[in-house]
Amino acid sequence: MESTKIVEIIFELGINLIETLIIIDFVTRYLGCKYRGRPAVVGFVSAWLLSFLELSIANYVVAFEGLGVFIPILINFIYALLFLNGHFLLKLWISALIEIIMLIIAVGINLMVCQLLGYDPNDMLTVFNTTRVISVIITKILLFYISRVILRHRYKNPLENKSWIMLILIPIISVISLSALMLAAMDHDEITGYILFGMLGILTANIITFYFFSTLNKNYETELEIKLLKQNNEIAKQNIENADAFVQQMKSVRHDMQNQLTIISNYLDNEKYLEAKKYINNLAGRYLPEVKNFVNADNEAFNAIINSKIAICNQKKIYIEVKEMKNVLKDFDSIDIGVLFGNLLDNAIEAAQHTKSRRITVDVKQKKNYLSILVTNSIKTSVLKSNAELETSKNDESLHGIGIKTIKALVEKYDGMIDFFEENEEFCCHIMLYNKNHREYCK
Repeated sequence: MESTKIVEIIFELGINLIETLIIIDFVTRYLGCKYRGRPAVVGFVSAWLLSFLELSIANYVVAFEGLGVFIPILINFIYALLFLNGHFLLKLWISALIEIIMLIIAVGINLMVCQLLGYDPNDMLTVFNTTRVISVIITKILLFYISRVILRHRYKNPLENKSWIMLILIPIISVISLSALMLAAMDHDEITGYILFGMLGILTANIITFYFFSTLNKNYETELEIKLLKQNNEIAKQNIENADAFVQQMKSVRHDMQNQLTIISNYLDNEKYLEAKKYINNLAGRYLPEVKNFVNADNEAFNAIINSKIAICNQKKIYIEVKEMKNVLKDFDSIDIGVLFGNLLDNAIEAAQHTKSRRITVDVKQKKNYLSILVTNSIKTSVLKSNAELETSKNDESLHGIGIKTIKALVEKYDGMIDFFEENEEFCCHIMLYNKNHREYCK
């Protein structure tokens, strides 16, 4: 008898360990980890063990958790907030989705076995026998494969808050409904068939919800691609205009230089060497500052965007400083880099030109496995206090309003992080993009 009890305890703990591993692994894979190396491992193991302890204690206290399933949802959500990527509402939805899937499978398999074999639902949860062992194993196998199917069709695009609220409400209502149905089945085993039918309705509602989520994401991706094409078209037009302006500027410089050389030649002809030297030094101070800021990095899109924006800054009398570590951009898609820096610098120029200091800095370097991008610009007043959502102030909101969304979408694409902050009367945007091809790893 004692040996059977020991086997039962080992089996239940082992199943709990496997179930929580599948759930935490699903949440991690779907959202992607913010960190690499030791922090990622510590976060994963901590969430796994905490979920395992919660489930084991809950199973020891009650036969069926019921509404207690909200506790593991909370654990998943806190883990996602601290260690994983994505919008916080997406994190909440995924945390709830995997738990409702687990609950639907567990309740569904138990009720089906009871209906087919004439078992009492209470016995299925409390009596340790071959039937329970087989049903529990089937439950975990189904949980694993269903979670993997969802991962193949994962979407991480941000949706409007109203859509998220509707998506999150379905799993929450499903948890409450399933708990009530299972409790009813435990008290009235004669209505197991009706309860099973009701559970299939809840399952269908959740499948429709996931389909609705997938459709919204596909529509969002299509809309984003259209807006990106429009924006790229506008950037191309601006680059052509900038190139024309740059050519005209060079023609003007060439014409001026002819006149300046004539003056210098006149000084030299009259043996006024000190005056000639002073005049040359003045010319160097006038023209060289416009030339020395131009960059030649290892990404052609970066070069094109940065150099065109430097030309604009020179025209607008904005001081721009570019610091770029060598060989850090070669592993990134040129289109993504062009769109990212185009949006960052457009925003920075728009803000800096209305300030006294008129200053922009761009700092690009490698930090372990991440590409670090820091763009700062001078501001008159706090932007985050007056416009925390960083909404566009331009007339063409359908086009220009996409700037920040595009930046965030690219950060998501590279499993990165983005932070907006202000210091020393400057607005700062710090982006970290994960570089999977970089050889340096966290220690």
